[in-house]
Amino acid sequence: MSGRLNRLSDGLTNPLPLGYNPSLFILRRKPYMNKILLPAAALLLAACGFHLKGMGGISGSLPYQEWHVAGGQMQQPLENALRRADGKPATQAPVSVTVTNIETRRDIYTITRAADISEFLLILRVEAQAAKNGQPWGEPMVVLVQRKMDYADSEVLGKQEEEATVWAEMRADAADQIVRRLTFLKAD
Repeated sequence: MSGRLNRLSDGLTNPLPLGYNPSLFILRRKPYMNKILLPAAALLLAACGFHLKGMGGISGSLPYQEWHVAGGQMQQPLENALRRADGKPATQAPVSVTVTNIETRRDIYTITRAADISEFLLILRVEAQAAKNGQPWGEPMVVLVQRKMDYADSEVLGKQEEEATVWAEMRADAADQIVRRLTFLKAD
């Protein structure tokens, strides 16, 4: 603390040192408060069941651990989704999941005033059926995944790579949804 004190216009002495800024004192205390508030906010979010997409896993358990997967384009995403749900893809298993149909569509979503395309709507529709001992098990599953993708004529090469990445993410999302629906099937 400095020996010099601030003098106010009425002649009273201000006990704060010269150059002292109270707002700096508040800024210094913020990291301390952040150490308390940030974990408290995270604890509240975790307590209410909030989780980031892809981090929560599958809510239920699969009725069987080993599954035969016949997925075509969806083969790898379905096998990965089964592994995340504590299942195992197998070549010989009493239960199977078969992708019966895959439809992909790219529609124009937004057009500018100059009649240029600014967004596409990518649509993936997957139909699958679970089977137990060769007999259909449960209702056929239909999963619809949609994503919007910005588009610019000046970035054609980059947008092709982005579109391929979005399609791969959509297949992974559809596979997760199929495996989530498999958890609702009852084992006999």
